[in-house]
Amino acid sequence: MKKVIIIIVAMSSLFASAQQPISNKGNRLQTYPDVTVVNPDVEALVNEVSMQNLENSIRWMQQFIRHACSPAALETQNWLIEHFESFGLDVYVHYFPAVDIVYKPGLCKTGDTLDAGNVVAIQRGTEFPDEYIVISSHYDHPDGPGADDNASGTAGVVEIARILSQHSFKRSIIYVPFNGEELYMVGSLPFAEKCAREDLNILGVFNLDMLGFFPEDVGPLTMSSGSSKISDRLWEYYQTVANLYVTDIPTFRFSDGDSYGGDHMPFNIYEYPALYIGDIEYHYGYNHCYHKSCDTLGSGVNSLPLAQGFVKATLASVVELANGWLPPQNLSAIPSDAKITVSWDAAPETSNYKLFKNNVLLTETSETSYVDTDVMNGTEYIYYVKGIRAGSGEESPESNRDSIAASLPLPLPYFNDFEENTDGWRLNPEWERTTTQHYSGNSSFTSGKIFQNHFSTAELCWLSIPDTATNVSLSFYFRGSVSGEFWKESNGFVEISTDRKRWNKVMKISKNYIQDWCFCQISLNQYIGEPFVQIRIRVESSGQNYNYSSKGQLFFDDLAVNFTAIQPKPIPENLQITLYSGTSTSVGLAWDKVAEPVKGYNIYRNNMKINPSLITINKYYDIYSPTSDDCYQVTAVYPDVESDFSNEACIKDVGISEIIPFSNLKITPNPSNGNINIETGVSSDYHLAIYNMMGVKVFEKELFTDGALDVSNLPKGMYILKITTKDDGVAKKIVIN
Repeated sequence: MKKVIIIIVAMSSLFASAQQPISNKGNRLQTYPDVTVVNPDVEALVNEVSMQNLENSIRWMQQFIRHACSPAALETQNWLIEHFESFGLDVYVHYFPAVDIVYKPGLCKTGDTLDAGNVVAIQRGTEFPDEYIVISSHYDHPDGPGADDNASGTAGVVEIARILSQHSFKRSIIYVPFNGEELYMVGSLPFAEKCAREDLNILGVFNLDMLGFFPEDVGPLTMSSGSSKISDRLWEYYQTVANLYVTDIPTFRFSDGDSYGGDHMPFNIYEYPALYIGDIEYHYGYNHCYHKSCDTLGSGVNSLPLAQGFVKATLASVVELANGWLPPQNLSAIPSDAKITVSWDAAPETSNYKLFKNNVLLTETSETSYVDTDVMNGTEYIYYVKGIRAGSGEESPESNRDSIAASLPLPLPYFNDFEENTDGWRLNPEWERTTTQHYSGNSSFTSGKIFQNHFSTAELCWLSIPDTATNVSLSFYFRGSVSGEFWKESNGFVEISTDRKRWNKVMKISKNYIQDWCFCQISLNQYIGEPFVQIRIRVESSGQNYNYSSKGQLFFDDLAVNFTAIQPKPIPENLQITLYSGTSTSVGLAWDKVAEPVKGYNIYRNNMKINPSLITINKYYDIYSPTSDDCYQVTAVYPDVESDFSNEACIKDVGISEIIPFSNLKITPNPSNGNINIETGVSSDYHLAIYNMMGVKVFEKELFTDGALDVSNLPKGMYILKITTKDDGVAKKIVIN
């Protein structure tokens, strides 16, 4: 656990870089099993948690100062690989570049790929292998033995893996000790981003970070943990299970809310429920060994029973979830004129569903949708559903809730300058008209003050976009204001949905434009012909407002949804990225001139116009520190109209940065006699290195492509073969006989 209570700016801030957001589904609507009685089989697994094993693992790790960039971190990584593989788990190492880190000279620096990575061990589920539960920790520590922070949490992950790996569960479990948490989550951030890119269905993350310290003078042992709003349901589930299976040490929520820093936070950023589980409730003002040389067994870890309690509670929660009967998921209510269509995902092991409206049973059905015609336009209704278990007739907990009012679609085109009202909007209470900021006229539309541990939305009434429409776009002006540290813990997005279940992120709010009003235009052409389209603005912040009084605020003005039924003007074609390198601070763009005379061109990066004045030639250089997520489009500006968007040109699509997929590395044969074949699926050259189990590099090749590799000159034994591209990496253990 790190002392600095922020998360990495480039990935998490409401006013962060203008990166193209990842439109993963996330699981913010996830609901959990109803656990009311002790399951003897789960209790037996809980009782296997060994305090001696926890102590032995902590004792081994505390012998090193495991700075993320040190040889000790690599040796710890290999120690973890050995343990997970001895349990029979599928193990690989996920590598990442050290981006924007605070580093110690001579150890690592920004841009380096750390020698030690995230150790990922996967236990596949038997019935729902694509549903994942994550148990995580971090194994690095910058300036001391780090027994509590965080050898204790890592020991907990290893102990849970030791026990659970010998049993089968319906859902998959990922065990992942991260490297680089103390450098501001530089390991867990790219891992959570990778999970989002691959749209992994993660039901919950249990992050163990500091388990063994408790002040001697505050009374009986307690386990206090925390969560942000996105994880409230997961927290309630965890607390219930923990108190059911660990009766001698009660579990409570932090008195001050969530813990800011920790490897649970990156998962929250990508809308995965994730908990901090650990002892930090009493660290400030009590634990004098926190991040000091005395963080050892006996001082930093002064209560192994507490560490054992945390591990037992986590293990029980994971097992109950891995095998549990879940409520129906992803309920949504879609409005139309004088009716509301409610739907939800089919729930395994469920025969019937009870649908509730305003807390009253509406109907029981074997279908997964229902059309409610007993509604009045403009009246809000709340819906949720419960499952009936096949065979037993047991009733599940309720699904997520959704509330909506039936209505006619919003007439198009739509325009609101917010001078008189917020008509057409469904708002959380914080959103309102204001005269403190405005682009035109005397007022605008604001999110209100956004404090920590905050979630609110502003939803535009639903649209129906005819299939005859062309050149459909959403446009608006916006700006932000911010104070203190607020923007380091928050997110903001413009999102679009066609079913109110999955919200596609079409724009991430950016701090680059907080100084003045910025124009934004987003193409809606992909939604042409959709009978239901809804646009919303979502703002969210992490943590609890106990340390900072910081806050932020967004302002919007002159918002419009426009389309034309006539043939639009010619658009620029063949937009290409012509210049970029991994260390470049600019991107070169070029496109074909349009056939008709134009006034100029506009360039959009991630849906936001970036050129201050019209471009008069068909080339442009974006003087900006780009990332592999950035995408560009161009429009032609005619005397009377701006054209539709060109094709999209994305940095990630031009072969500059390639991500190695999950577990895609194949090394055959393994074990071998020293002649092996390597397959990654990466089309370009990559860096290859081989380390012995003590962390010493024994072989390196700067430019290697898939194919045969002769390492027969290496002594017999076990090695770690590591492959890295510019932005990512993967590793596997190899054996030379």
